[in-house]
Amino acid sequence: MLLLACERGFAGELWSWHTFDVTAVKTSGAEVILHGRLRTGRSFGTLQQGRAGAVAKFRLNKTGTLIGGYYYGKEEDSAEDWRNSHRVFGGMEVPIYRGRGVVVETRGLVERFFAEERPQYSRYRHRVRVQTTRRIGPYVSSEWFFDADGYLSGRYSGGLRWRSVGSRVVEIGYLYDARRAGIGEPRHVIVTQLTFDFSRR
Repeated sequence: MLLLACERGFAGELWSWHTFDVTAVKTSGAEVILHGRLRTGRSFGTLQQGRAGAVAKFRLNKTGTLIGGYYYGKEEDSAEDWRNSHRVFGGMEVPIYRGRGVVVETRGLVERFFAEERPQYSRYRHRVRVQTTRRIGPYVSSEWFFDADGYLSGRYSGGLRWRSVGSRVVEIGYLYDARRAGIGEPRHVIVTQLTFDFSRR
C-alpha cells in the first residue's frame, strides 16, 4: 500500500510478482516442485504475465544441488497482445555457509527461451541469497542476468520470511530491478512467495 501511494515519487515502473511453489515429490536425494507465478505491471494491479511449470532438484551430497526445469507462460507484449512462451533451464545451487541461524547460498542457471514471433535466446543468471533458519526472520538476495549482449539486469531484494505451521513458508518483500539501458526503466516490485510441501502427506 505504501509503494502504491508513493508510485508517482518513483523513477521507474511499479510491479508485483506473486509466486507459488509446491513440493509434490521428495526423496533423500531428489525432489519435484510444481511452480506458478502471476505478474502485474505497467498499470499496477493489471495481469501482465502468468506461468506454470515444474522444477527437479538432485542433491549431490554436500557439494550442491543440480536443478532442471520447464516453464510455460503467457505474457502480454507492448501491443497488449498475449503470446505463449516456453523456457527450459538447468544449473546448480551451492551452499556457501550454514550455521548460527543463517544460510548463504549461491545459484547459477542457464535458460533458453522460445516465444511466438520472437527469436530464440539464452540467458544466464547468478544469485547470492542470505536467509535465516529461524521461524521468522529477514532475507536478502542479489541476482545478476546476462544475455548475448552482456549485462542485462541486476535484481536486489529483501524482505521477511516466515515458516508457519508444518512445511509452509511465506515471504513478502521488495525487489529493485536495475535493467540495462534500452531494455526499460528500473522496476520497483512487491514480491510474495508461498511455499508448500505436500510430499509427506
